[in-house]
Amino acid sequence: MGQKEKIIALLKLNTTMTQGQLAETIYGDKNHSPNIYTALSKLVTNGIVIRTGSNPSYYSLSGVKPIIFEKSIKRIKLGCNFNKDLITDDTLNEAERDVMGADNYGSEMDMITRCLKTYPYNTDSDLVAMKVGLIDITNSTHLSQHKSKISMAELSDIIASIPNIDERIKAGDPEVVNTIARSNGKINLFSFATKYCCYHNKNLYERDDYSILDSVLKDSLPKYFDDITRGQIQRWQNSYNYAAYNDYITKKLDELNITTAFRKRKFDWFVWYKNR
Repeated sequence: MGQKEKIIALLKLNTTMTQGQLAETIYGDKNHSPNIYTALSKLVTNGIVIRTGSNPSYYSLSGVKPIIFEKSIKRIKLGCNFNKDLITDDTLNEAERDVMGADNYGSEMDMITRCLKTYPYNTDSDLVAMKVGLIDITNSTHLSQHKSKISMAELSDIIASIPNIDERIKAGDPEVVNTIARSNGKINLFSFATKYCCYHNKNLYERDDYSILDSVLKDSLPKYFDDITRGQIQRWQNSYNYAAYNDYITKKLDELNITTAFRKRKFDWFVWYKNR
């Protein structure tokens, strides 16, 4: 259920609420009031919700007479748990603990880290092939399904031939993702490329410059944010515009005041673990 649907459902139950009251009911505290501003404004602009008064303004559904209470409105929550998918530092850290504590996922993350630390550089195509295979298998990127378009040897040669690739990945250069994704021009390896760069950047250099994109993220992001669609994400992928996607994730985490270390990596785990 998106923010707009939650707002409409709450106004059906409570008749009239302020922005702060809506935010507190949805997110658990009024500090998240700015998080619903865009969705609430769109509902007002489209005539679905009406706004009455100011400081504070009261919101009600169009066609329903506002009821302004002198005292705080007793808010009735819907049957679903709004807070289960709340994006905060705590929930992102919890997602990391869930992933790393899982028998399969946690041990695989440790294996990837050990491999990258043992073979950090991407200039030897044979060593690159080993890392490509490991990331492919552990992340289910299904490269083997595309052998008719690109072989492991060809992809490894492409990665190893990227100028200054290690320095650029360490610095978080988004164009490295696009270069790997374009591969030989016969296939778009955008998802694999984001993971290959992210793992090296985070697990090897302890940085957090890259956001992963895969089918789970592509399908799930519109559930969390009203200003993105699956179609827009697909257009970024089709046009090899990784910077736009990565900047969008950065902007949303900034808006949510997420400050935990490795927030992009943890956000990927958060969305993936809850929607896999």
